[in-house]
This record gives sequence, structure tokens and C-alpha cells, in this order.
Amino acid sequence: MGILAPFLLLGGLAVGIPLALHFFYKARHRPLPWAAMEFLRQSIEQTSRRLKFQEWILLALRCFALILLALALARFSFSTGARSGRGDSVAAVFVFDTSYSMGAKDQDKNRLDRAKEAALSIIESLPRNSSVQIFTCTDRTAQMPFTPTNLDQARNVVRSIELSSLTGDILPGLIEGDAALDRAEGTNKELYIFSDLQKNGWERQAAALKEKAKEIQKRATLIIVRCGNPDRPVNNVLVSDIVFPGGIPHTNTRLPFTVLLKNTGKNPVLNVAVTLEVDGQLQNIDSGIAPRIEPGQTFPVTLTGLLSKPGTSLLTAKIGEASTDAPPGQPVVTSTPDDLPGDNRFDKLILVRDRVRVLLVDGNRDPRDPVESSGHYIKTALLPVTQISLPDYFVKVTDVTPDEATPALLNDSDFCILANVPASDRDRPGIPGLSQPFVERLAKFVREGHGLLIGAGEFTMPKGYNEVFKPLGLLPFELGAAETTKPETPFKPAPDTTETPSFLMRLREESYANVTADVDIWSYLGTNEASANSGRVIMRLTNGKPILVAKNVGEGEVLFLLTSLDATWTNWSSKSGSYLSIVQMVLSHFTGRVPPGTNRVAGETFAWTPPEAARVVDLMRPNKTRTKLGKAVVASAGGKPSVTATDAFVAGVYQMGYEDESSMTGPRFAVNPDQRESYDLDSMTDDAVADAIGFKPMLVTAGNEADSLVGSERDRRELTVYLLMLLFAVAVLEAAWAWNCGRAK
Repeated sequence: MGILAPFLLLGGLAVGIPLALHFFYKARHRPLPWAAMEFLRQSIEQTSRRLKFQEWILLALRCFALILLALALARFSFSTGARSGRGDSVAAVFVFDTSYSMGAKDQDKNRLDRAKEAALSIIESLPRNSSVQIFTCTDRTAQMPFTPTNLDQARNVVRSIELSSLTGDILPGLIEGDAALDRAEGTNKELYIFSDLQKNGWERQAAALKEKAKEIQKRATLIIVRCGNPDRPVNNVLVSDIVFPGGIPHTNTRLPFTVLLKNTGKNPVLNVAVTLEVDGQLQNIDSGIAPRIEPGQTFPVTLTGLLSKPGTSLLTAKIGEASTDAPPGQPVVTSTPDDLPGDNRFDKLILVRDRVRVLLVDGNRDPRDPVESSGHYIKTALLPVTQISLPDYFVKVTDVTPDEATPALLNDSDFCILANVPASDRDRPGIPGLSQPFVERLAKFVREGHGLLIGAGEFTMPKGYNEVFKPLGLLPFELGAAETTKPETPFKPAPDTTETPSFLMRLREESYANVTADVDIWSYLGTNEASANSGRVIMRLTNGKPILVAKNVGEGEVLFLLTSLDATWTNWSSKSGSYLSIVQMVLSHFTGRVPPGTNRVAGETFAWTPPEAARVVDLMRPNKTRTKLGKAVVASAGGKPSVTATDAFVAGVYQMGYEDESSMTGPRFAVNPDQRESYDLDSMTDDAVADAIGFKPMLVTAGNEADSLVGSERDRRELTVYLLMLLFAVAVLEAAWAWNCGRAK
């Protein structure tokens, strides 16, 4: 119970007035004996007790009326936390959910538009001298700057709120809203949450959210404005990725790309049109249609794109409406509308090369019979063209022996292969191994973002690799002794154990799986999986032992095939359907890497080390506006000066560059929506909201006169109306009783 005007309770002292009149004001008279009146004395004594009782009741009614008037003026409220009435100024805090699910269409408007309309109506209904603070909320919050008491500014700010590409989380909004209530003046405080009540945002940090909501309830009114129809399912298909399995992006080729579409709604969708364009060129667009996608299904659509120039190219996949035009006599193609446009576009930057340079270090090169060389089969798989076409082929292989491998060769290479190479000269006396300077440069080469493929063999001594490669972080696992079997009882790969997701996951497909499972392996290196240091197993043998392992090293990756790349330990090279495919997948995987962080999820940061640290850096946003980021600074001891973009919250392509450049020359990075927001589009029921916050809040629906409902709630929270009604009833009763007492008896 709260009191809005406690000083007016002093008006209750007015109850002493009728008491004073009753007890101290008496008619003055002088007794005059009259014998004729003596006979009335007995009658008066009989009725005096009744008259006094009537007067006491009349006095009590008058005193009660004055007390009720004082209580009404003091304005009692039902809650100590929500001390607001319709006439009092209100300190309001608005928290808008701007996760991209708020962009879902609800008939003719999206949910954010409904939230804005409701907020504007509530501002109009606020009493005079009220204030408003406004926050946007996703998995982080931001306060909209303006003067809280200027409601005209508040209206403009509400109209300017835009959607992000982030996922939702209501807890940060409640935390900031609670802090804003502390800053607000007055006792009449209301916290508004404008949200579509998507489960994802209310259940992510359920325990902390419930605790914070209960804290707010103690001192403010929590009002949740539902901005969407919970009974209307949302139809949605998102573009989850663009992949090019087995393809190698290089110039002057039309490469097949696979656009992955996922139905995250509750209903099947029909005839989803999708387009793929390269570098925004309208003349370089391919399109296709997914005829039907079931709920939860991921559907691949294969499209092609022409790669015309080296460097980073931008792939853009978009979902659109299927054409309803049909030739005469053909049925009209109808498509299911997509209600959530925020995830209908996916941007991906890829590195397109005019050539791919491979450094092959052959540990057992045989000039007299190249077929006997350890690198022969892998080199043939890298160059699957005729001798005549070899000069024009985009893959260039530099084939050297271990003693010819110099650090300088890595400067002109895209990735490196070690085929049966001794780790050092000490491994096999008389057999040259890798030099220490080369190994150290190789470690740096991988950390910079390149790939390294190692094939085992008789010259790959486990002890030597553990001593030389392990300290540099180039071994996924510590190596053990080789396991060997007889040719008639070979080890077999198990393609169904291929890591998922991974660049080799296609080996699980029947056509690849059958030919891979037919491979014979007679020897392989053992591994100590307990020694893993970020290492992982890509594929195992049927006996459960690893046969292909990997490890990310810095921005690059090491792949270690624990059997040979030639025909000494396995017949894999004779199974061209498997061997050639795997080599091309590895080549595509390594060459498909782009500069670190080029493809980001909304909300992630992007750092750039500019060549000229003294110059001011700008960030170009997808809408072509610029934001000043400042000069490069050193973030940590020993680090290089860098500039970081921290607020890439909207999907699209960003670019950095210097402030004085008319055209940006710095790196680009693509930002895509945080797809966690699309995985469950169900809205919470009223009961579920009450369970989530631990009590039943005031919950209104945007578009249903939310302002009048809030005003009515303010009236209901205050006892003044009820006290005045009771005062009126007491006044009527007092008048009736006074009339009754004044009648002649």
C-alpha cells in the first residue's frame, strides 16, 4: 500500500470540528420551574437515550465523511512500487526488442511498426511533466540519446528505431531498464517492454530474468506490450549458407555453388525462388526454385556464378517470390509468402585466385621412375589435365626434395604438402630431412592462414615429428608407432565416421562412401588421442583408430593423413573415385580460405591493422554512410596497431578505409544475421510469460488501444476513485439520517 500525497492526511484532523461542536457548543438557558410541565419529564427521560443514540450515529457519519475526504486527497495506491495515478507525472522507461524477428509481417505491418504505434499512443496518454527513457534491446542494449522530459523528442526517437540483425535476449533490457528507473525522478515509475515475446529471447537466461523482473516489480509497474499475433504461425525460409564443395574458385570460370535454404516455420513452403549474384553484377545472376521445403528441412539449390577477376568476390544469395506468370496452358506457380525478410539474404566473401600455388615436398623422389616417388599420385591428383593443357591449368605445383625446401619457397605458395618427409636429418641417417629454418617458417606459414597436408610413410618417424613439429603446434596428436597388417587382412576406412560438418562430409554420401570403404590400408601411424591439443579426428578406420586428423593453427590448418599418399602403405591412390575427390576437396578447402574474419555474424567485431597507423580510419556501412573509427591503437603488449569495428549490427557488406579517401581501399567484411533468432519463431502465451518472470504482469497487445488500457490500470491502482465513491455514499446516508433525526416525533 502506498500514499501519493501523505501530507494531505493532515486533513483528517478536520474530524475534530464536529466533535468540538458536539461537545462544546451547548445552548445556554436558565432553568424555569413549571409545574404544568412536570408531567413531561418522565416522557423526555424515556426518549433521551434514543435521541442521544441518533446523534452519536450522525456524529460518526460526519466524522467518517471527513476522514474519507482526507484519504481520497492523500491518494492511496495498491502497490508501494507502482505509485502512479492518471493525474500524476510518470517516469516511463521504454525497452524495444529490435531483434530481426520483430520484422515479421503481421497482416499489413511488421511487429516493430506495431510497437512504435503503441509507444506513441502511450506517450500521448502520459500525464503532464512525465519523462521517458528509451532503450533498444537484442542480446545487448543501447540507450537512445535525448532529453527524457522532452516528449516531442521521444516521439521522434521512437519513429527512428530500426531493426538489427541480432538475436533477442530480454535480460539485458531489463537490467538497463532497472538502472534507468534508478535515475528517474519521482515515485510513479513504469517499465514497458515492447516485444514479440519470442521464446528464444525470454528463455535464454531464464533464472536471471525472473530474478530481475521480481526486483523491478517491487518499485515499478512492469507493462509488457505484445507486438504480434501468437495464434498466427510465421512462414519463414532462411538462407543458411553458400558452399562450393569440391570447387576451387579461380578466374574465368563458372563455378557451381550450393545455396542452402532452411524452413524454420511450422508449415511446408512451396516454390521458394532463390538467386545468386557475384559482386552485385546484374548480368551475373543465376536463379532457381525450391519446389517444396518441409518444416525443419534444409534444401540445397545449386546455382552457378562467373568468377571473372582475382581477389575477394562477393556472393549474394537472396530469397524472393516465385514468378506467377505461366505460359499458356501451364499451371500458375504459386509460392508460400515469407513473413520474415530479415534472413532472406546471405552474403559471403570468397577468395578467387588466378592460380593456386602448391609446394610439394617429396621425401622419396625418384627421378628415374617418377611413379615410385612419394609425391607422384598426389601431384597427379592436383593436376588432373593432359600434358598439353598443363601450362594453362590454374594449379601450379612446385616439386622439391626436403633438402631443397627453403623458407623462401613458402613466400610464393598457397599451401604445402609433405609426402613421406623426414622431420629432420636425424630421423634417417643418410636421408635428408627438413631444415629447422624451413620448419619454423612453415609454422608461421600455417598460422598466417595457409594449409598444410602431411602424408605418412616409412620416412615419417613418430619420434622425430613429436620432437620437431609438436613444440611448434603442428601436430594434431602425438604420434605413436606404426600399425601393420597382412595384405590379405587390410584395415578399412569408415566413411560413415567422417566429421560432420566438415569439408569431407560428402564422403558419407553413398557414391563416395562405397568407393572409400573399398580402400585397403596395410600400415598407418598410431596416435595418442589423450594428447590432443585442439586436434580432432576427421575420419576413422573400421577398428576405431584415426586415419585422418586435423588441427587449426592460428588462422590456418594442418591435415595429417596417417597412411601414405603413395601406394606403399595403401591402395587408396588406385581408387581414383575416392582419392582424386578427396585431394580436390582438400585443395578447395585450403584455397577457399579468405582473410581472417572476412565473413562475420551480426554483433561480432572486425579488426584491421592499417598500413598507415597515423591516419584516421572510417567504416563504410551497408547503407553507404560512414562512421569514424579513429586512429589505430595497440590493444595488447607486443601487438600491432589496429582499428576495430564493434557495432556491425545490421547485415550487409562493410568496408574500412582512411577518412580522407573518397573511395574505400581497406578490407571488406560481410555480416549476416544471427540465425539463432530464426530457429524457433513461436511466441509465448500469457501464462508462459507469467511463468518466465515469476508473476502476472500487465500484458497488453499493440494495436488494441494500449494507451487506454494503461490509463485504466493507473486508475485501478489508485484508491481515490473508490474512496470518493464511498464518501458520496456516506454523504447520502448522513443527509438521510439527519433528515430522519430532524423530523417531529
